[in-house]
Amino acid sequence: MNKKTAVQIFLSLVVVIISLTIFFKYFNQELNPTNKVVSKNEMPKEINEKSNIIKDIKYLSKDEDGNTYSIFAEYGEIKDQDPNIIYLRNVKAKISILNSGDINIKSDYAKYNNKSFDTNFYENTKIDYADHKINCRYLDLSFEKKLAILYENISYKSLQTNLFADRLEIDLISKNSTLSMKDQREKIKIVYKKIRWQLLKNSESKV
Repeated sequence: MNKKTAVQIFLSLVVVIISLTIFFKYFNQELNPTNKVVSKNEMPKEINEKSNIIKDIKYLSKDEDGNTYSIFAEYGEIKDQDPNIIYLRNVKAKISILNSGDINIKSDYAKYNNKSFDTNFYENTKIDYADHKINCRYLDLSFEKKLAILYENISYKSLQTNLFADRLEIDLISKNSTLSMKDQREKIKIVYKKIRWQLLKNSESKV
């Protein structure tokens, strides 16, 4: 065997080895699609470790009487100063009282205490209960005390009544409420159909 023939055989073997390596590598990947590497961006991750952001957050609490309080948010942020406080965005909540209708709440933001369940809703806050609809800026909710306090730009509407006040306290069990104005000289405004009435401050009504 001359030198030229030996070189040709050697080169042929190299080509065959490379071809077989490529073939088996490709063939193995086709048979094992689960070996696909998922990039870090593709992997589902609800918590951002740097900013403590939680996506699609949900909390549910229930008292000894069977009343429930559930709160949902598109985003929640936990700050290092107090891990029991969660700052929520795009918030929906529902209070279910036994032998009574559900109370639904929406707001742009909320501050939720996952230990006491106290919640401060704020900005574009809306409350729906049966035929009653209330808009306000702030709502402070105590699920333990079954008390809701609404304040700033309160607008209440029912089938027959429109009401405007600065502050409204609602007992979630009895649905009794107390209305008031910041300025003692101002009066609460209530509209019955097309007839407008003005009531004195700190009057009480049942919503």
